[in-house]
Amino acid sequence: MELIRYLVVLRNRWKVLVAAVLVAMAAAWFLTPRQHLYQATSTLYVGSRNIDLNNPNDVQFGQLATLDRFIQTFAQMIRSAPVAARAVERAGVPRSADSVVAATTTHQIGQSNTGTGSGGTQLLTIDVTDEDPVVARTLANAMADSFVEEVQNFEPTAPTSEGSIPALPAYVFERARLPVVPQPTGLMTNLLVAALLGLFLGVGVVLLEDYLDITIRGVEDAERRLGLPVLGAVPELGATASTPLRPRREPRPQAIV
Repeated sequence: MELIRYLVVLRNRWKVLVAAVLVAMAAAWFLTPRQHLYQATSTLYVGSRNIDLNNPNDVQFGQLATLDRFIQTFAQMIRSAPVAARAVERAGVPRSADSVVAATTTHQIGQSNTGTGSGGTQLLTIDVTDEDPVVARTLANAMADSFVEEVQNFEPTAPTSEGSIPALPAYVFERARLPVVPQPTGLMTNLLVAALLGLFLGVGVVLLEDYLDITIRGVEDAERRLGLPVLGAVPELGATASTPLRPRREPRPQAIV
């Protein structure tokens, strides 16, 4: 019975629910950026060409782990200020190094979802997002070229000792192409989530208002609130169109002769 009563309360206050949903959706509409963004991707080959990360017979476990740490380190170096500054200078675009770092992401192709790097390949992608597709492509290629130049300054050129991994070079495996399809803005998803949140908020407000309301609106409401049976009820007097209330008058006395 309580569930039915709550449903009746929500039905009687449906305007509050609709208003809450509309307000939440309007807020999501204005807060969601509707500017189209494009993402360009360049791919790097990192590591020795003679090492296959997917073949455990090629290297020992310790060497494989060391190689994977190099790849993860390179992935972090790509999103560094020196590489971004070099890329901006090379590309000649009106972007700051900090904005390029914020718009750049890296991913190791074939990396497992556990985050350990197990089973990953020696390919790293550089994804650059920008409102201009040409700028996105130019920066993605410039980031790849700048990283290759930057890593050459850090990697030793002397031969390594026996049993150790040779210096890990980096090569541009695939250059970025011009993106033609913008990235999803997520407007529809945000509107749907906002509608659900607005509905939940509206339901909460209506139920809280009903809980705080102490007005007794009928016999059943009185029995529910007081926990006692109702013996009788005094009907409310009121005027209607057919039987208007008239003031009671005393009979006028007859004339005395």
